[in-house]
Amino acid sequence: MTGYLDFYIATQEDFEDIFKFLDMVAWGETREDITRIMRNSNHKYISVIDKETAEMVGITLAASFGQIGIIGHVIVKPEYRGMGIGEELMNEAIKILQFQGCTTIKLDAVKLAKTLYKRVGFVFEMNSLRYKINIEKPSDLDNLIAKTKEYDQKFPVSNCKEDDLAVILEADKVFFGGNREDFLSPLFEEHPDFTFITRDKDNSLVGYLFGTFQNKVLKLRAGITDSFESTMDLIRAALVTAKTKGDIQTIGLGILENSKSGIKILKELGFEQTSYSLRMYYGEKTSATTNPLIFAIGDPAKG
Repeated sequence: MTGYLDFYIATQEDFEDIFKFLDMVAWGETREDITRIMRNSNHKYISVIDKETAEMVGITLAASFGQIGIIGHVIVKPEYRGMGIGEELMNEAIKILQFQGCTTIKLDAVKLAKTLYKRVGFVFEMNSLRYKINIEKPSDLDNLIAKTKEYDQKFPVSNCKEDDLAVILEADKVFFGGNREDFLSPLFEEHPDFTFITRDKDNSLVGYLFGTFQNKVLKLRAGITDSFESTMDLIRAALVTAKTKGDIQTIGLGILENSKSGIKILKELGFEQTSYSLRMYYGEKTSATTNPLIFAIGDPAKG
């Protein structure tokens, strides 16, 4: 089959076709999300074309964060599945990420694709969970905020400023294990109201949270902190800000199963686990991206 296929790095001209693939699987990505990805020179969509029909039949995303690579959005049109295209897309993504200097590559796999990823060389690491809570009426959000206030605030929380961002980016390299500047900086620029920082009485960094609010959905996309109390403080700040934005229908985030404190908070607040995927790695085994202090996954791209 590969003789009839043409693999290439997608460009902005392919935006609509790529979005159609993501809309087909309904993983929740928005046009804004895809635009942010395609503006990042370290993130590349790989597309595959059937040369006989000139039809795009599959895509995947290869995202580089320094020595850590992430593969996501592995999607093949239903009528082309079972032909080895997904495996070819994976191999192309691995080559690109290795060329960019990635020594470890990770992904969140849907369960049905586990066999494919194992065949390529990926090893299971832990479960990656999805939680959400629906807000059906304004009082639901009020009640949710009230629940967070049952816990005393540990340290003040404020919106991030330019000076804070530099401190966060340095800390994130340690806690996340890769360089996410090209991911976090656009979130700060596009959604400043949903970037939060908490510091202790000595002004040392305790934690941070980056979120987005679009299409009536609040997504908590990147959160790291050192305690149950500070996690609750940051989530409370995001909820209070969301209340000022008007209509909100859903709050969601991804979290790894080793973030015991974060999961405990979500359950106490009434969040429900909606699904899970399999965090897997290829190459050097490393703790990067799996620090238990991470309570909100940056952008869990299922594949």
